[in-house]
Amino acid sequence: MNINPEDRKPKRNAMASTKADLRELRSNSQASVQEIQAFLRELKGKSPQEMLGAVASNSLFRSLTISTAIIVGGILLFTAIPYLTADEKPVKPVAENVTAKEKPEPAAVPETPVPEAPAAPDPLSKLGVGEEIAAPPGTNPLEDNGDDFLKDLE
Repeated sequence: MNINPEDRKPKRNAMASTKADLRELRSNSQASVQEIQAFLRELKGKSPQEMLGAVASNSLFRSLTISTAIIVGGILLFTAIPYLTADEKPVKPVAENVTAKEKPEPAAVPETPVPEAPAAPDPLSKLGVGEEIAAPPGTNPLEDNGDDFLKDLE
């Protein structure tokens, strides 16, 4: 029975030790460099057609096409399900269902007054939004006049 040396290592929490994190980062980056070097050795001395074949055989391309197909299929599926399961057809407004011959005359329809709701006070008026305050003439309110409002905090 083969025991993986990674299984014997105690599991540690991330950010538990900066020294251990840096050591792990160094080993992981070394592994990445070795993978890139192996890939470049594989491509060395090949024609462009052979290189394209090596890249196409890479699992990245296959993964990209599979994920694209899954996303497109999901979009189609979640668009088609509500469309096909809709029970009701859109209902036309009543005024459009009545033909020109059946429309009642305007005098025959009694008019009922619609009660108006009282106007609600504007909540922003309490905060002073929209108020205009005139600056004294001859002074620029954006200029520094020597007041330091933070001087009491020192």
